[in-house]
Amino acid sequence: MKRVWQFLPTISEGDAVSNECLAISALLSEKGVENRISARYNHLRRSIDVKKFEKARKEIAEDDLILYHLSVGEDMNDWFADLPNKKVVIYHNITPAHFFRKYNSTLSQSSETGRKQLAAMASKVTAAITVSSYNAQELEDMGFPKPSVIPILIPFEDYRQEPDAARMQELSDGKTNILFVGRVAPNKCQEDILALFSEYIKNYDPDARLILAGSSKGMELYFEKIQKYVEKLGLSDHVILPGHTSFAEILAFYRSAHAFVIMSEHEGFCVPVVEAFFFGVPVMACDFGAIGETMGNAGVLLDHKDPARAAAVLNEMVHNEAFREQEKARMQQEMARFDEKKVKERIWEVLLPLLSDEETKE
Repeated sequence: MKRVWQFLPTISEGDAVSNECLAISALLSEKGVENRISARYNHLRRSIDVKKFEKARKEIAEDDLILYHLSVGEDMNDWFADLPNKKVVIYHNITPAHFFRKYNSTLSQSSETGRKQLAAMASKVTAAITVSSYNAQELEDMGFPKPSVIPILIPFEDYRQEPDAARMQELSDGKTNILFVGRVAPNKCQEDILALFSEYIKNYDPDARLILAGSSKGMELYFEKIQKYVEKLGLSDHVILPGHTSFAEILAFYRSAHAFVIMSEHEGFCVPVVEAFFFGVPVMACDFGAIGETMGNAGVLLDHKDPARAAAVLNEMVHNEAFREQEKARMQQEMARFDEKKVKERIWEVLLPLLSDEETKE
C-alpha cells in the first residue's frame, strides 16, 4: 500500500513549517492514507512519531509519495531532488542571503546554497505547493511546474488555549501594548519598529509598551544591535525582549495587544499577521514580499518606511474606536481565506491525483 512521507530538516514546537507538516499528517490520517514524518532534528515536546532521517531514508519504498518542506539550504535538498519517487516540494521560501551576511556567515551560505538547490530540482519534482503567489512566482521563474498556491495550514484550535496567567497580569496594567512576533533577524527589521515606536511614545502615548517576541538563536550579533538601539533611543523601560517564549506566553502577548506592527523586508507568507487577525489585533505593515498578499483587504499597508508617519497611523489604529470596529470586521472577512477546513480541502485536491483510489477514502 502506498504511503506518504513528509520530510523536513528540523521539526519544532511553534514553528509554522512544523505545524503545517503535522496538520498535513493529520489530514492524511483522516483520509485513511498511511503516512510518516521524518526529520534530521526533532525538537517536539509532544509524543509524535518522527523518524530519524538517517533511518527513514532506508525505509522508503519506490511507490511512496514524498512531500518535502523546503525553507533552508540543506544536503537533504539534494537527496530529495535525486529520489526516483513521485515527489512534491512544499516551498516556504528562503530568506535571501544578503540579510544575514553581516551577522551569521553560516546562515548566509545556507541561504545561497538553498536557492541553488531549489533551482536545480525544478525539473525533478512531480508537483509544487507554495503558500503565496509571491513564492509561486519564484518557483515559476526557476522553471518549476505551475505551483499550487495554498495558504499555510494553521491549527487555529491551538490558539484557544489558556494564555500564560503571569504574562496576562503583567500586560493588563492599562498601558498600550504594541506587538511584533517573529525571529529576531535582519529581514524582520526590528530596528525600524523601534524607530516608529520611539516617535509614537514621544508624540502620542508616553507610557506605551513595545513587545518584540522571538528567538535570537543564530542572530546574536543582530540581537546585540537591537539591544543597543533600544538603549540609544532611551526605550529600556518601554521595550520587552523576551527571547524564545512558550506558546502560552505568545497567546498572552496577542490577547493583550492593542496593535501589531511589522516592518519586515522579506516574508514568504507571514503567519503572525494571520495570528493577529485571529485575535482581532489591528495590523500595520510595510509592503514587502508576500505581506500585502497575506493581509488582503485588512490592516494598514504602508508603501514606504517613515517613522513619523507610521507613528501617526499607529495612533489612529490604537485610539480610533470607529477604525478598530471597521478593522475587526475586515479581519474576520479575511480569516475566511485561512479556514482550516478549506485549506485542507485544497491540499487534498493536489495530493489526491497522486494517490490511487484504493489507498484513500472520502
